[in-house]
Amino acid sequence: MGRSALFASVLFLTLAGLAPAVAQTPADAVEQQMAAGRTHAIVEAADAFLATLEEAQRARVQFPFDPTTRPAAAQFARQGGLGGPGGPDAPGGRPPRGERSESARGERGTGDRQGNRPGGGRPMPGFVGEQYGAAVWSNYPASDVPRPGLPLGEMTGEQRAAALHLLETVLSPEGYRKVIEIMGSDQVLHEGGTNYASGTDHYTLGLFGTPGTTEAWMLQFGAHHLGLNVVVKGAQGVITPTLTGAQPAVYTDPDGKTVRALAGENDKAFALLGALDGEQRGKAILDYAVRDLVFGPGHSGETIVPEGLQASEMTAQQQAMLLDLIREWAGIVNADYAAPRMAEIEAGLAETWFAWSGPTTHEPGRNGSSYYRIQGPKLIIEFSPQGVGGDPTMHVHTVYRDPTNDYGQGFTAP
Repeated sequence: MGRSALFASVLFLTLAGLAPAVAQTPADAVEQQMAAGRTHAIVEAADAFLATLEEAQRARVQFPFDPTTRPAAAQFARQGGLGGPGGPDAPGGRPPRGERSESARGERGTGDRQGNRPGGGRPMPGFVGEQYGAAVWSNYPASDVPRPGLPLGEMTGEQRAAALHLLETVLSPEGYRKVIEIMGSDQVLHEGGTNYASGTDHYTLGLFGTPGTTEAWMLQFGAHHLGLNVVVKGAQGVITPTLTGAQPAVYTDPDGKTVRALAGENDKAFALLGALDGEQRGKAILDYAVRDLVFGPGHSGETIVPEGLQASEMTAQQQAMLLDLIREWAGIVNADYAAPRMAEIEAGLAETWFAWSGPTTHEPGRNGSSYYRIQGPKLIIEFSPQGVGGDPTMHVHTVYRDPTNDYGQGFTAP
């Protein structure tokens, strides 16, 4: 592209409200143009999906979007069992072991909240999610914390294909593959038998606001072990907060291939820990056990004092390894939205901390059982193996937040 064509494109985007009317370098202008093009493609994919829906389905998919809303913890009562009496979602049953907050077991965590039993009677353990306007996300199954939107299992083949195409357009190839692997893991769990909602049919798509290239709107997709929140406004797009997880973390797909979900998040972290010298490890490894997410759903806006090893005390190679690990989350979204995000994370890298709790090795080909946290000025990442199932290497929850811009509030709030 020639200079005249380049600046003509930037002028068009500025007039259209898709780029700020400020001086930019040619590289900035190209990035802005590419991001605006990506937004246009996402809007086209969203409109194509909406066009496949009947009127009643549209009412279940589209919701208002209010950028003045603030995220808050939300409590959900048990909805009833799906897999027989006495199961984790059955009346009188217990929530899935390991899915309960750590503070319910006397540990550091999210807090044990109580819900009311449908139809009266004794209080029953509740389930915690995070609500942002009409949107809801959680690490609990959809039978425990219902997500607004239309589940894949209630879509026709055409609608399901259009929904997945929209996801492909929003996400990077690596991010889309990660989502498919998480869903595949949950399908294996479902086929093994659960008494709560599991399997790919329960993954739900909701749109908040009207997809467009100027005003802010949000896409939410997820169910058990997945919660994607993508807010788009003009050429800007963010995917925080997001939750990923897997159970089982290693499984065999329908083609007979062995899949290890979230392998990069595990292996790159252990590689970084292994690259630290003795003094650095002494700072990175915490002297107490952390067994659950600290900043999971329902904990928006909360803070703790950073712990562990500060990136400013790392070598250049170690810092590069840390950035590559962070990219496992920041790179879930498409490259046009991820690039400015990685740039701001790198700009604050010296003030970013890496903390570890648990064993320092793992079995090859399997995830470990160690917790870690990455915390910076605009970044919170947690990787937390879970005890349910008796093998924490096979069940993990992770969370990714930007304390300054969850739900795009850094650029949507008035």
